[in-house]
Amino acid sequence: MYLPEWIQQYKEPRTEIRFINGTFYKYQVNYVYDKQKKRSAKKTVCLLGKITQTEGFVPSSKNILRQKNEELPQVDIKTYGLYHLFSDLMKDEISSLKTFFGEEHSETLLSFAMMRWAYQTPIKRAKEYHSHDFCSEFWATKSFSDKIVSSTLKHFGENRQTVVEWMKTQMKEMPDEQNFVLMDSTHALSVSENLAVNAKGYNPNFDFDKQIRLMYLFSAQMKQPVYYRLINGNITDVKSMSLCINEMKIKNKVVFIADKGFFSADNIAVMDAENLSYIIPLHRNNSLIDFSPLEKPNFKKELKYFIFQERIIWYYSYQNGDYNLITFLDEALRIKEERDYLSRIETHPENYSREGFDKRLNHFGTLTIVHKVDNQTNDDNKSKKGKKKPAKEKAIEQIIYESYKQRNDVEVMFDSYKNYLDADVSYMQNRYVMEGWLFANFLAMIAYYKLYARLLQAELLAKHSPKDIIELSKAIYKLKIRNTWLLSEITQKAQRLFAKIQIDYLI
Repeated sequence: MYLPEWIQQYKEPRTEIRFINGTFYKYQVNYVYDKQKKRSAKKTVCLLGKITQTEGFVPSSKNILRQKNEELPQVDIKTYGLYHLFSDLMKDEISSLKTFFGEEHSETLLSFAMMRWAYQTPIKRAKEYHSHDFCSEFWATKSFSDKIVSSTLKHFGENRQTVVEWMKTQMKEMPDEQNFVLMDSTHALSVSENLAVNAKGYNPNFDFDKQIRLMYLFSAQMKQPVYYRLINGNITDVKSMSLCINEMKIKNKVVFIADKGFFSADNIAVMDAENLSYIIPLHRNNSLIDFSPLEKPNFKKELKYFIFQERIIWYYSYQNGDYNLITFLDEALRIKEERDYLSRIETHPENYSREGFDKRLNHFGTLTIVHKVDNQTNDDNKSKKGKKKPAKEKAIEQIIYESYKQRNDVEVMFDSYKNYLDADVSYMQNRYVMEGWLFANFLAMIAYYKLYARLLQAELLAKHSPKDIIELSKAIYKLKIRNTWLLSEITQKAQRLFAKIQIDYLI
């Protein structure tokens, strides 16, 4: 439609000016995909107002009410502890997000990520939590609603390449000596009928409802996730690993650490074809394992050892066909397993016997790993200049063992995160909104792991979980008195606890 010259200045993206009964009206429009027409179709959202040559743009009264509804209410008592804790844990990520995505989008995303972290809130309840939290004084201060959150999540979901570039900057923060990134995946049920990525697939719970898969990379040194990717629910880990690594361009730093059920000749062939590094434990009854060195008298004379968590670990390396293997012997574990088996002979004689004990005698306390990991880590440490060499360089076998043991730490934290954040079920109906929702959960996950790491460093995990600290922070408020925000009272016990994890509420 032809528009006069004077009205051209009112044209804006996602709007349309229409001439109806002698008057120009401005509408907000969206473009959605029409499955029947197989192309994008224009959809009118609402009337924004009318335009006259004398008055200019005159907002619609209904649109003014709609905008006021999205504005934040005036609240004089706001939760302060969550914002202070979250922003302290995530200060580096907050700064870099604003650099990559701008303040407006980043602040809305951070607000929602914090609400997921603290309340496990769905999108529709985020506004209520946001308006009553002190973050609303700094993030998304003008308006915040479920529509704004959904639009922001969609924006991040549609800009995957920029999200990946941001994640790469987090990887650059790893220390120079870091050479191991653990890879793991999990499933999340999805009941949506409008997603193409959810599909029936295998999961450890044998639940064959539609699901999506999430692949994560964890920094072994930083002890936190550094990458995620959404994968179709019917795709296996081994098929998606190569693409994940190529997307991050960190092939020389990644090693896939699997569980004992992963090993098969087909899986190894696929990983070798993709030139992927891996550490895969074997079941003790696997025919590839050679236990003969443990059958010799005084076998320790021929084995090497290292100390792991104040326990002596003996080991020997060998090849079987095309496979590189290492068998480890943990004597403390061996004694425990022997005692357990012998006690079961007394309590369950139908399943345990002395003959079975003798047959397994050289198996107790062992762990055998098939691997494809070069000695680059150790060589890099030796070749660094300007750094004092450690008294004794770690053998590659020790590095592999310690890296595998870190997988258990990752799984424990990952299960805790899933249970706490309630991230197993998703009702998202739009692929791009789901991508943004996963990014918000990824940020919440980083905050959770950072809090876990501080509790671990302060040796407080025996008494306090990350959830306990988050709940305690919810009790710290700020009150507006004569237009000045003042901090509520905090007990000395709480102050001492937060001080141990380097959080000071009195500054």
